[in-house]
Amino acid sequence: MINAWVYLVVGVLGIIITVTLIGCLLTIIAIWTRPVLRKLVNVPLASLSCADILFTIFGPALWIPVFLHPGWEPPGALCWFQGYLNPVLWGVSVSHMMCIALQRYFMVCTNSTRLTSKRVLFSMLFLTWLVSIIAYLPLHVVEEVKLDPKFKRCSLGAIPNILGKFIPMFITIIIPYITALVCYISIYNHVRKSKKRVKANNALLSSNHLTVKHPHGEGGSVGPSTRTRLSTRLQNTSNNLDAGVWMGDNNCPSSDEEGPKMIDKEPKKPKRNNVAASLDQTGTTDEQHQVGQDKDSSSSDKKQYKNDAKKQDQSKGGLQVTAVAGQAGNKVQEKREIRQENATQNSAAERQLTKMMLTLFAVYTACCMPVTIMVLISSQVPSEAFLVGQVLMALNGALNPIVYGFMNKNIRQGYKHIWSRIISFITPSK
Repeated sequence: MINAWVYLVVGVLGIIITVTLIGCLLTIIAIWTRPVLRKLVNVPLASLSCADILFTIFGPALWIPVFLHPGWEPPGALCWFQGYLNPVLWGVSVSHMMCIALQRYFMVCTNSTRLTSKRVLFSMLFLTWLVSIIAYLPLHVVEEVKLDPKFKRCSLGAIPNILGKFIPMFITIIIPYITALVCYISIYNHVRKSKKRVKANNALLSSNHLTVKHPHGEGGSVGPSTRTRLSTRLQNTSNNLDAGVWMGDNNCPSSDEEGPKMIDKEPKKPKRNNVAASLDQTGTTDEQHQVGQDKDSSSSDKKQYKNDAKKQDQSKGGLQVTAVAGQAGNKVQEKREIRQENATQNSAAERQLTKMMLTLFAVYTACCMPVTIMVLISSQVPSEAFLVGQVLMALNGALNPIVYGFMNKNIRQGYKHIWSRIISFITPSK
């Protein structure tokens, strides 16, 4: 007779199976269809979701008939496939945790992108599946797989070849788990040691930002030293302009005043004789000499004006160069600020992603490690304890999509978008 404990377990398993299948399918569809999620860093999550779906179908879904009908046994091929696929998918899940931990370690601790390239990433994921498939295949081919009444599932059971059972578990479960644990411990120590350094760098950046930005004027392009040079150039320019006007006022009227005086003093021409002719020639010579002087003075005035104009143009050019340099400095400062903002956003996204992956590893540890220990000492574990361990192991697949949606905004929005599309398809607007 089936007691209430069995019905409770079956109900919990039904909820876990439903949540796992829906959540993992939503994760795969969101990563596949949403452009913002179609990144290499999310590929291990999609592959892990595929492993969780397969484990749910061939694991907890086949446990329920055994719990409700104790005398029922799966067909031979299905039993063998279940007994073989369960440890394979178990090893695949742990290996995925190792790949994700290695990626986070090289990204956070070494700033290296070697494990984020498409070729390396897909090679690692391919090996996570291949190694687990090959590791358990010889043992399941040689040994007999049958339904274990104690564990309520098909497995190798208590085989005499303990070493042959331990080696594939050591390769696919223990080594990847220890590697992932070491990576996350290293990441934690690295973050803790660099925390003070990050705070000091942020304080230095903020002080540099204030030093560069606040001394500027309203335009924000000229500093104190530049202002001093600008004021000096403006004073020199005004002095040059004043000097040019002053020199023009003194020189120009002098030539204009001497002209009328020479015309007024010019004697009337008497009858021409030798003496008068000589005097006339002398006066003409003096007049030509005076006109030459006037021409020289006017040419010197023109040269002076040209020099003043050149100086004025040079001062204006200096002002223009200073303004252009200030604008260039503004653009450089804006680019630096944009780069700093992008770097801050990228670092925040990386920290959030690392927290999510660390949470996944913690959830896996809490759900799957009890079963791992029970399998190693299966002869000393009662059936009730092993049943609780199996339920916890099945719960891991249901919690992963919840962690994705809770700690990743893009995945959460992808879930909402898919649900809205499904609801609109089921209930079309009239």
